[in-house]
Amino acid sequence: LAAPVVVAAGTGLAISGVELLVLAHVGRDSGDTDLVPWALGALSAGSALGGLANGAIDWRCPARSRLAGFAVALGLTLAAAGLAPGVLTLAVAMTCAGAFIAPALTTAYLLADESAPASDRTRAGAWVNMAVNAGSSAGGLTTGALLGHLPLPLCFALTGATALASAGVALAGGSRTEPARA
Repeated sequence: LAAPVVVAAGTGLAISGVELLVLAHVGRDSGDTDLVPWALGALSAGSALGGLANGAIDWRCPARSRLAGFAVALGLTLAAAGLAPGVLTLAVAMTCAGAFIAPALTTAYLLADESAPASDRTRAGAWVNMAVNAGSSAGGLTTGALLGHLPLPLCFALTGATALASAGVALAGGSRTEPARA
């Protein structure tokens, strides 16, 4: 259960952190904070599209591998978003990052469900849900504290690093052999 809980926490942390970072990025680049909802809307739209695509694919690799892959992709795209030269590029980067949010969270819930005995599946799902919420709380707090002290691209990189670190936990926990799903 550690892998889905840790990736859910890392994803929650990254999501709430990036919301503050988008505000700071848009404010720094254009000063027009009216554009912030568009960039955050791009993150949500990317997540919706990623979730639909994830559901349409007949996955053959184990859930743990997918979970780690989604977390890596989320982390790398968030880190790269800090290099966006303008609001339009940032919105595109947010769409790309968002494409991995719903798949990561959906896979975390699925893996938690697969990992738990039938009598504990609700509890396993609750742990994943709690992790997303706890990560989200920690992300806003941590990012807010760092934002005034570190360069904005570094803040984006650190936010992405949380998702990357969670992928490491998912991969480390997958040392036992898992059968591929047909």
